[in-house]
Amino acid sequence: MSRQHEVEVLELARGGLVIYPTETFYALGCLATMHQAVEKIISAKGRPADKPLPLIVSDWEMAERFLRLTKAEEELARKFWPGPLSIVAEVDPRVSPLAKDHTGRSAVRMSPHVIAARLCHEAGAPLVSSSANRSGLPPVCRPDELDSELVRDSGALVIASTPWPSGGLPSTLVKIVGAESVRILRAGAISAREIIAAGVEVLS
Repeated sequence: MSRQHEVEVLELARGGLVIYPTETFYALGCLATMHQAVEKIISAKGRPADKPLPLIVSDWEMAERFLRLTKAEEELARKFWPGPLSIVAEVDPRVSPLAKDHTGRSAVRMSPHVIAARLCHEAGAPLVSSSANRSGLPPVCRPDELDSELVRDSGALVIASTPWPSGGLPSTLVKIVGAESVRILRAGAISAREIIAAGVEVLS
């Protein structure tokens, strides 16, 4: 691990926030298992506390430790992860209540971005992956586009290394509603057509 990587992981371990690139946009994140850090993200973004924060996992080993995927959820994830498909799934009790709904479920994906995946792996737990912008404002994909007030108020460490996010659409958010069917809760980078082509029915 390089010195810079050590600094980033130490920041997360001590309950700090990090702004890091993902495959879509810059994310404001922290260790999802550190409740006070998750509270800082909600405060900095001005995000409603009853709106769970999305998560990323680094790899399948972490998915097995922190996610409680049903057979149908895992089969769908195996088709699209790593990739910009977020699946509503039950998560480990160690994850902050602010990063899951009242049923213990979060929107989770496995990011293919080299920096996001590496940071999450080295941190050893899922990361909050909320877009690095104030609630209601557009996400960004360059470090010089980041809201300076958000950076200041959050106290987040900014990872400006390339590759930067590719922009475009956010991750597609789906919920399993049958053995081989899903409902799209948010349209995004993976189209309904791609999901259907993978042998999964998309319900309206």
